[in-house]
Amino acid sequence: MTSSDHQWNLLKQVQQMDFVVVELTLYTDTHPDDLDALEQWRMAIKNAAAVRKKYEAQYGPLSLMTTPSKQALDVGWSWNSTPWPWQI
Repeated sequence: MTSSDHQWNLLKQVQQMDFVVVELTLYTDTHPDDLDALEQWRMAIKNAAAVRKKYEAQYGPLSLMTTPSKQALDVGWSWNSTPWPWQI
Protein backbone atom coordinates (compact mmCIF):
# COMPACT_ATOMS: atom_id res chain seq x y z
CA MET A 1 0.00 0.00 0.00
CA THR A 2 1.42 3.36 -0.98
CA SER A 3 1.52 6.36 1.29
CA SER A 4 -1.22 8.07 -0.70
CA ASP A 5 -3.39 4.91 -0.46
CA HIS A 6 -2.93 4.92 3.30
CA GLN A 7 -3.80 8.61 3.49
CA TRP A 8 -6.90 8.13 1.33
CA ASN A 9 -8.08 5.15 3.41
CA LEU A 10 -7.61 7.08 6.64
CA LEU A 11 -9.50 10.06 5.21
CA LYS A 12 -12.36 7.74 4.23
CA GLN A 13 -12.43 6.48 7.81
CA VAL A 14 -12.72 10.06 9.05
CA GLN A 15 -15.65 10.65 6.69
CA GLN A 16 -17.35 7.41 7.71
CA MET A 17 -17.00 8.17 11.41
CA ASP A 18 -18.33 11.70 10.90
CA PHE A 19 -21.32 10.26 9.02
CA VAL A 20 -22.12 7.94 11.94
CA VAL A 21 -21.95 10.86 14.38
CA VAL A 22 -24.35 12.94 12.26
CA GLU A 23 -26.83 10.07 11.85
CA LEU A 24 -26.81 9.22 15.54
CA THR A 25 -27.18 12.90 16.42
CA LEU A 26 -30.29 13.12 14.24
CA TYR A 27 -31.70 9.92 15.72
CA THR A 28 -31.09 10.92 19.32
CA ASP A 29 -32.69 14.31 18.65
CA THR A 30 -35.95 12.51 17.93
CA HIS A 31 -35.45 9.64 20.40
CA PRO A 32 -33.90 11.27 23.50
CA ASP A 33 -34.95 8.39 25.78
CA ASP A 34 -33.11 5.70 23.78
CA LEU A 35 -30.21 5.09 26.16
CA ASP A 36 -28.54 2.58 23.84
CA ALA A 37 -28.48 5.13 21.03
CA LEU A 38 -27.09 7.79 23.37
CA GLU A 39 -24.26 5.45 24.35
CA GLN A 40 -23.59 4.67 20.68
CA TRP A 41 -23.51 8.43 20.01
CA ARG A 42 -20.95 8.97 22.80
CA MET A 43 -18.74 6.19 21.46
CA ALA A 44 -19.09 7.44 17.88
CA ILE A 45 -17.85 10.89 18.92
CA LYS A 46 -14.84 9.35 20.67
CA ASN A 47 -14.07 7.10 17.71
CA ALA A 48 -14.41 9.94 15.21
CA ALA A 49 -12.10 12.15 17.27
CA ALA A 50 -9.51 9.38 17.51
CA VAL A 51 -9.48 8.74 13.75
CA ARG A 52 -9.35 12.48 13.01
CA LYS A 53 -6.45 12.89 15.44
CA LYS A 54 -4.59 10.00 13.81
CA TYR A 55 -5.09 11.47 10.34
CA GLU A 56 -4.05 14.97 11.39
CA ALA A 57 -0.96 13.69 13.21
CA GLN A 58 0.23 12.02 10.02
CA TYR A 59 -1.01 14.33 7.26
CA GLY A 60 -1.87 17.71 8.76
CA PRO A 61 -5.01 19.56 9.78
CA LEU A 62 -8.37 18.92 8.13
CA SER A 63 -9.85 22.27 9.08
CA LEU A 64 -9.02 25.65 10.52
CA MET A 65 -10.63 24.50 13.76
CA THR A 66 -7.90 21.91 14.32
CA THR A 67 -5.52 22.63 17.15
CA PRO A 68 -2.07 22.83 15.55
CA SER A 69 0.45 20.19 16.49
CA LYS A 70 3.75 21.14 18.09
CA GLN A 71 5.47 20.34 14.79
CA ALA A 72 3.12 22.64 12.87
CA LEU A 73 3.75 25.42 15.37
CA ASP A 74 7.52 24.90 15.22
CA VAL A 75 7.92 24.74 11.45
CA GLY A 76 4.75 26.46 10.30
CA TRP A 77 1.98 25.10 8.14
CA SER A 78 1.60 25.93 4.47
CA TRP A 79 -2.06 25.68 3.52
CA ASN A 80 -1.10 26.23 -0.08
CA SER A 81 1.12 23.12 -0.14
CA THR A 82 -0.23 20.25 -2.18
CA PRO A 83 -1.55 17.70 -2.21
CA TRP A 84 -4.62 18.73 -0.24
CA PRO A 85 -6.66 15.86 1.24
CA TRP A 86 -9.16 15.82 -1.64
CA GLN A 87 -6.37 15.74 -4.23
CA ILE A 88 -5.00 12.39 -3.14
